[in-house]
Amino acid sequence: MSRLASVSLLCFGLLVLAPGMRLVAEPFPEDSPEHQALLLASPYLGDEAFSIRQDYWRGRITTQTGRAVKLQFFKGNHYRLFFGAAPTEIPPGSKLHLHIYGENNEEVAQATGEPGAAAVALEFDNTLQTGLYLVLMRIEAPPGPLAEAEVHSVMFYGWK
Repeated sequence: MSRLASVSLLCFGLLVLAPGMRLVAEPFPEDSPEHQALLLASPYLGDEAFSIRQDYWRGRITTQTGRAVKLQFFKGNHYRLFFGAAPTEIPPGSKLHLHIYGENNEEVAQATGEPGAAAVALEFDNTLQTGLYLVLMRIEAPPGPLAEAEVHSVMFYGWK
């Protein structure tokens, strides 16, 4: 786990919604990480076969360390993860990254956002096994005086 040695493990925060409510980007301010992630997820939110968790991870990510969470993925499910960051806090030209590691610390999926984009999505078909996987979120800033930053971030995920 040497690549992940400086990564902190966090628990998911809970978002409590009344029954029948759906997650959408509009209730969140445009400069919020929730808005950015849900805007990227919006094509999937109307898909009855796709279930998105109502609770999600939120916190701060530094450009130096990133964050990791453990999630249970079931064999045979198709997962989509949406990582968003506050656009006004991201150093210019930064890239968002999502990585999934299996039980032997091998990378099984990854996605990299476009430079300057405030959200990135990762699709993962779990053909491996049911179990706990480590999801690493990180922000890669270009070298320079603005390279070190702490950014409000979120990650939503769903499956079908």
